[in-house]
Amino acid sequence: MDEMNNEKSIAPELSGSFPAPGIFEVGANHHELVPAADGPLPIEGRLRKAPLRVPENYEECSGFTLFGRRIRTLLYSTDVAAIRNSNADAIFAVYPFTAQPAITAALLTVAEAPLFVGVGGGTTTGRRAAELAAVSEMQGAAGVVLNSPATVEMVTQVVSTVDIPVVATITRFDNDAAEKVQAGARIINVAAGRRTPEVIAELRTAFPALPIIATGGKDDETAAATIAAGANALIWAPPSVVELQRDMMVRYREKAEAAAEEAGEERPVATVVPDITDMPVADVPTGVVESVPPEVEKAVQIGEEDFVSPYRGRLPRLPFFGRRAR
Repeated sequence: MDEMNNEKSIAPELSGSFPAPGIFEVGANHHELVPAADGPLPIEGRLRKAPLRVPENYEECSGFTLFGRRIRTLLYSTDVAAIRNSNADAIFAVYPFTAQPAITAALLTVAEAPLFVGVGGGTTTGRRAAELAAVSEMQGAAGVVLNSPATVEMVTQVVSTVDIPVVATITRFDNDAAEKVQAGARIINVAAGRRTPEVIAELRTAFPALPIIATGGKDDETAAATIAAGANALIWAPPSVVELQRDMMVRYREKAEAAAEEAGEERPVATVVPDITDMPVADVPTGVVESVPPEVEKAVQIGEEDFVSPYRGRLPRLPFFGRRAR
């Protein structure tokens, strides 16, 4: 009881040195307080971060659950550098070539999120697509994607082969799309271009509990319309590595020029070297090409009459084959 009384008597005196309940200190300054509802600070390395961040409005998707994991965003890329440096919930690795297990293995090596890999539907069909799906499952893929030309029979064959979800791509909502769902496609990828929100709305009306994914479009308005139509997750196509590298080099050059101007250095002037590859002969500057006088060039030449073979008169005469020697 005495200890409790001491705690009660001390608490008011030290109340100013401890944060209030539900609040913790962050940052360098002790007066910076953040509500506990915001959660702990994000953890990132000094060098390794996730520079490819999906648009913030993509997080408004309701998402779908895949093996206990919530999926709201998918990164549409097969670039291993982009896959490794993205914060997307999953990877959507579909490429316009014949599916190959070696490519799937390379993507799984760098992917830290569930990987959906394409196994055919257009060029690759039938038994080969089903076998590729089985190999992808054994390699560790979280799902397989069939392109829009895939038939209902092909969807049925792949579904009966693998235990991971099969993603069927559709370009419009019709009887064929409905039959793919009934055949066992667990996720539908809507790729209808400008009509994507309209197709999603029709599909959502027919299948209220079906997971639907689609691309987010080029701007926030298109993404918002796709989400409002009923998409559970959005696919984001990141900028290419070439574009990112170009932007980085622009920043580096601007930083170097700003540092040089601040130091008072003059901008270096490059020395112009004449290029003689595209110049006419008459425009070649004097001294660039050293010419040889005609009389010297003629004197150093060796004609046929001046050349004497060291083996002259020493080689025996051989008879022609097929003829008798005379």
